[in-house]
This record gives sequence, structure tokens and C-alpha cells, in this order.
Amino acid sequence: MTESTSGNNDKRIQIERDDENSQTPEIDESPQLFTSPILATRYAHESSQLVYSIEKNFYLIIGIISSLFVLSLLDFLEVQGIFPVSIDFVITIFSAISIAILSYTIPNIIKSKRILRSWADMFERNSIRAGLSISMVNKDKEEAIHAIAETVEEVGESLRKYISSKDNFNEFLNVSYPSSDKADADKILFDVLIDSERIVSIKNNDTEDISIRLRDTLKDYGAIVVKIIDGNITNDIVKSFSKDVSLYKLASGNKIHLAIIIGEDVSEDSYALAIKLERNGIRYFVLAEKPSPLQM
Repeated sequence: MTESTSGNNDKRIQIERDDENSQTPEIDESPQLFTSPILATRYAHESSQLVYSIEKNFYLIIGIISSLFVLSLLDFLEVQGIFPVSIDFVITIFSAISIAILSYTIPNIIKSKRILRSWADMFERNSIRAGLSISMVNKDKEEAIHAIAETVEEVGESLRKYISSKDNFNEFLNVSYPSSDKADADKILFDVLIDSERIVSIKNNDTEDISIRLRDTLKDYGAIVVKIIDGNITNDIVKSFSKDVSLYKLASGNKIHLAIIIGEDVSEDSYALAIKLERNGIRYFVLAEKPSPLQM
């Protein structure tokens, strides 16, 4: 408890220093924050500091540019005697100051963009993870597909129409995919695989080809791959699933937007590992907790 309190105090001190110095705050991507209930509040505060830091620098730049305009106007009107030196020299000094401030501001803007993108990704992962846990009644494959249709906005509408127009959607379940890796000649097995190749033709009563719409959506969005396990999600499971997804991507040529593992519980280390493995070509690698009814 003492260590936790000390850690929280250190974080508050760091935020206060950011306030005083108006510097761009660093993002804290420690695994403890992935499921923190104060995540939104913490990042909302730091986002305001980012905006304030950039805003303050732009006020200085606007002031210098305004001064340059006035000096240029005086030079154009050939007004003399205002400064002990020539107006051209003063304009040169102000221009140099403006360039210096811009040189400091532009890296901060780039850094802020990266940080805000990282925050957006973290919120997206957490939103999908929470949506899956809430939407799934039971931890099974059909429930996972329905939960994806309710949670993932980009494909939700098209996927809901597609699965509601069919008696079943077995084309997405228990999918075996041939591996292109000669060292791994066996087929890759997925509990759920939703990609553009698996869509079958079907029309609704309005003669709208909803299968084409979903196929186009998935081509733009990317494939969704799901693994469901009975126990806890461990690092070994995360690594193995990431390898299977990479082999599928290599064999199919499809991009992977969402890879999901659903299990009883997830360790903080596994959360961190999944995010690192996103560098292997996965847009979002989500680990979702769905305890069995006996554990709830």
C-alpha cells in the first residue's frame, strides 16, 4: 500500500511540474494503466496540457509575425528614426526569433500528434474489450461474432445485416487456412475468421446485395480473427496466436485490423505483450476477459 501511494504521489508531482513548465507531457503506457478506471480522467488532463503548451507557443509566433508586419510596413513607408539601427536589421532579428520558436514548436506538434494517436489507440482497444465482455452472454464463437457486430462500428452495420439474413454463419467458424510457411505445413486453425474471402452471396427482400457491401467493408477495414480459450490468457498463448495471425496474413495477403483472444482472465504482462506484437502487422490486438458463469 505504501509503494502504491508513493507511486501515485510521484505521478501527481510529475503532472504539477508539467503544469508549471508548460512542457509536452510524456505518455505513460505502463500495463497498470490499460485497465485503470481513472484512465480517461488522467489523459483528459494531460491532453489539456498538450493543447495549452502548443497554444502558448503560437501566441508568441503570432505576436512576432504581427511585429514583422508592422516593421515591414514602416520600411515600405520609408519611416526613419524610430530605431537606433536600421529597420532591416530589426526585421532580421525578429525573423530569427520566429524561426527559433517554430523550430521548438514543430517537434512538439509532431510529438503531440504521436501521443494523441497512442491514446486514441489505447481507448479503442479498451472500448472493444469492454464491448465484447458486455455483449457476450456466453463465451462461445457465435456470441463472439454477435458481439463484434455490436461493438466494432466500422463493420457493425454490414455484419449485422449479413448475419441476420442467414440461418447460420458457419463460414466464419472453425476456419482452417493453409499455411504458406514450409516449416509449418499444417493448416492454421481459427475459432472465428471474418474476412472478405469468406462472404457468401445473399440478398435481402429489398434486393440489396448485402454480401457485396460486407465484402467491400472488410476489404477496406481488414480481417477480424478471434481465438477463444477456457483458461487464462498467458504470454505463450498470445505469442502463438500472433504467429498464426502472421502466417495467415502472409498466406492470404489480407491486412489484419483486429485480432482478439477471449479468456477467463488476462495478466498485465500479456496486455503489454499484445500491444508490442501489434508491430507485426496487426492494427489492434485485443485481449478480452469473459469469466465463465461459475467464476462470475
